[in-house]
Amino acid sequence: MNKSEKKKTRIIMLSLLIVVLGIMIWRLVGAEKGLVAIPQPVAVSTDTVKVIEKPATMLFVGNVEGLTSSIISSRFSGKVNKVLIEDGQSVSKEQPLFVMDTIELCNALRIAQNSVNQSAAKYANDRDEYQRYAVLFEQGAYSRQQFESARTKMFSSQADLDSAQANLNSAEKQLAEATVVSPVDGVVANKNLTNGQNVSAGNQVMTIEQLDAVHVVVSVEQRDMMYLKIGNTVNVTVDAYPEKEFVGTVDVISPVAGKESRMFRVKVRVDNPDQLLKPGMFVQVQLNLGVPHSVLSVPQQAVLGQKGLQYIFTVEDGHAKKIRVEAGDIIGDRIEITNGVAEGMVILTDNLDKIKDSDLLQFEEES
Repeated sequence: MNKSEKKKTRIIMLSLLIVVLGIMIWRLVGAEKGLVAIPQPVAVSTDTVKVIEKPATMLFVGNVEGLTSSIISSRFSGKVNKVLIEDGQSVSKEQPLFVMDTIELCNALRIAQNSVNQSAAKYANDRDEYQRYAVLFEQGAYSRQQFESARTKMFSSQADLDSAQANLNSAEKQLAEATVVSPVDGVVANKNLTNGQNVSAGNQVMTIEQLDAVHVVVSVEQRDMMYLKIGNTVNVTVDAYPEKEFVGTVDVISPVAGKESRMFRVKVRVDNPDQLLKPGMFVQVQLNLGVPHSVLSVPQQAVLGQKGLQYIFTVEDGHAKKIRVEAGDIIGDRIEITNGVAEGMVILTDNLDKIKDSDLLQFEEES
């Protein structure tokens, strides 16, 4: 192959390479143009802002406490000889609950009695001696100093006798208190006591709960205190008895808010003759305030919360529009909206986490 043919071959190959590169560049440019995103609509369901009747009630969550809760303990340290009751057992006032070991108490009582006997004998002897001194002093047989000494000795013996008698009374009282009794009618709870256990004076070993009537305790915010008055009637329900409603009255309203919660403790007295309500149960308390009134509402799931503010999505020209609202109380499966909406306004109820303001929408269903 001569030089001219080689040159001609190179030109042909270079031309082919240029054509191939041109085709590739054209395809790449076309592909990039084809990558421009076409907005895809977001499938959503809708509802409308509706007017519903809001019951004139206030709802609180509370817990049950015994009307009185008596803490039971021993007045002195020692060993428990016999426990006479069990948790959940009904007891009457003055019924024995447990007995402490009495050996040391009996010994202490015997020593105290002996001390009283000795002090009484000494006092009797010193009193008789003083009386003799008094007669002889009047006759001039004894000096005033001897007479005063005899009287002081008698008074000292009398004081010793009084102290010995006080110790005897204490020993008798401790022996009597070795049998610990219930201070009220009620039910045994929180029992932490077994036979042979050593207990310390004043340490709680059980409680006696008065359950014929109970207190339902709720915490109330400052803004709601204006509705509460002593004697208000309230309805109480509990999950354990879904078909039963208890009626109670406001019995105690704390005059001071809690330091941390800034809420007020309110106690509602509820008669509990069948003892269905137990201390520690969670209950719902409903306070009736008057006639129901109409409010605007949306489904609960339609409301979004962000940084303490509430929003909903509405529809404008087929696109999502995010608006701020003010939410009120929950009423069934809907929530009251106090500001930001109008009756009949169409709102979005699902896929809210996938929607942004101005997104194109595809409506699955409307209600």
